[in-house]
Amino acid sequence: MKMENININSPLKKQSKEKLVIVGVSTTAIQVFDFIKFYDLYEVIGFAVNSAYKKDVEFQGLPVYALETLREDCPDCDYKLFVAVQWNHLNRDRRILYEYCKTHGFDMANIISPTAIVRCPINTDNLYIDDNVVIMNGVELGNDCYFKASSICGPNVKISDHCFLGVKSMIGGGSSIGEQRFVGLNATIFDCTEIGKKCLIGACAVVKRNMPDFSKCATSSSDMVIKQYGENEIEEKLVASKNVR
Repeated sequence: MKMENININSPLKKQSKEKLVIVGVSTTAIQVFDFIKFYDLYEVIGFAVNSAYKKDVEFQGLPVYALETLREDCPDCDYKLFVAVQWNHLNRDRRILYEYCKTHGFDMANIISPTAIVRCPINTDNLYIDDNVVIMNGVELGNDCYFKASSICGPNVKISDHCFLGVKSMIGGGSSIGEQRFVGLNATIFDCTEIGKKCLIGACAVVKRNMPDFSKCATSSSDMVIKQYGENEIEEKLVASKNVR
């Protein structure tokens, strides 16, 4: 029987994927799991949690391991870990798990959407970079950071470890972002702004000046003005001919 040569670059040849264990069994872990499956990024072989939180032996149809005994329970698998925890306690919960994994010598993965645009080197790990994220040239990326969908980092921004950028948030070029910092959805940080460590920037907030460590900037709901109109009257509040500049 004649054997045919197969081009190693041919799509007919199945490429094996790296194996991955997701740390966490929360809704975030489900979101990360679904994201990985959608883009076929890794072969997820199971989930892991601290033994005190191990309530079930299976999650999403895969085994759940105790993080403390993961190597003993899964000794022959060549895998990486990814901590699927978002911003709880100002990213502290994720930081603690990440540091535990690194201290115990585990290799950490990055989860990066094929639709993201990243123009800087990636020399860090446990990054989650969601759909349509833009990270421009000259950005310094920290470890263990989450960039949610459509967030933007301008050029030459410095992002420290354990940070979180919410959906459609924006960091202007030349800014410096301290570790374990949270930026809410649709928030904006102006160019060349310094944000200290463990700062909280609320949703839709606009930051125009530097923030010291352990500070918060949020838009108060009391500043919102809500006025109710009649059904026909409200339709007249948005008329093109009345909005010409």
